Amino acid sequence: MQTFVPVIRRSTRLTGALLGTLLLCAGCSNDINPHGNLPTTEALGQIQEGVHTRTDIQALLGTPSATSMFGGETWFYISNETTQVAFFKPKELERTIIAVHFDDNGRVKGIDHLSKDDGQQVDIVGRETPTRGNDSSIVQELFGNIGRFAPKTVD
Repeated sequence: MQTFVPVIRRSTRLTGALLGTLLLCAGCSNDINPHGNLPTTEALGQIQEGVHTRTDIQALLGTPSATSMFGGETWFYISNETTQVAFFKPKELERTIIAVHFDDNGRVKGIDHLSKDDGQQVDIVGRETPTRGNDSSIVQELFGNIGRFAPKTVD
């Protein structure tokens, strides 16, 4: 009596190993993500200083990502590109900022092109505002009222 034993070919095992490796590598590949609003070079080329107004710029470039709070009116169009491998922290590859400056009459005064290299590192102040009252431990909070109140006297 002869038994039949399936024989797995070497090429089939190799193909399975390659597929498994490809699936593992696909899960760990770079993921590049664009964010923000980056106007096209054609749209930026149409802007003329002293001619176009805020309404014209919004029609050409869209709504700005941010506006300036101090020192004249400026609209910022901010975009960046990040990459992330698997579950690791994202890394910024590129940042582009288009700053459109307006004069007092609301017309374009100038345009600046900024990149990641133009940014400045800002140190966050670690101070805390103190609150009013006493600093008490948990034990003081629990037993602080013992003996604090006098018993009522009956007349």
